Amino acid sequence: MKISMAWRLIARVFLPFAAGYYLSYLFRTINALISGHLISDTGLGTADLGLLTSVYFLVFAAAQIPVGILLDRFGLRRVQSALLLVAAAGAGLFAMSGGFVSLLVARAMIGLGVAAALMAGLKSIVLWFPRDE
Repeated sequence: MKISMAWRLIARVFLPFAAGYYLSYLFRTINALISGHLISDTGLGTADLGLLTSVYFLVFAAAQIPVGILLDRFGLRRVQSALLLVAAAGAGLFAMSGGFVSLLVARAMIGLGVAAALMAGLKSIVLWFPRDE
């Protein structure tokens, strides 16, 4: 494979999926960074913060098999794009939320939205790059 073609593939295929996974990682850890603000702004307790953090992982984990089926059936770009829109909507809802229930729903939306980030990226590498690379 020519070098310029390889860089073009990296830019068009690998980097967008890598950015999605990076976003997933940021959402995974953000509660630890903003916990002080969440406590002071919304009056959440430690148990509430724990549930907010864990609902992300619960929805993320529960979505893995359905997301895998969707990736196979509808393709990487469609599924990943739609799910990242769900994550963006969840982030917007989280930013505007003032109560615990809306924060919980927002975190669940974010967990669902980034559930395909790693698998879509790995599958794109398998589909688009030659086996020897």
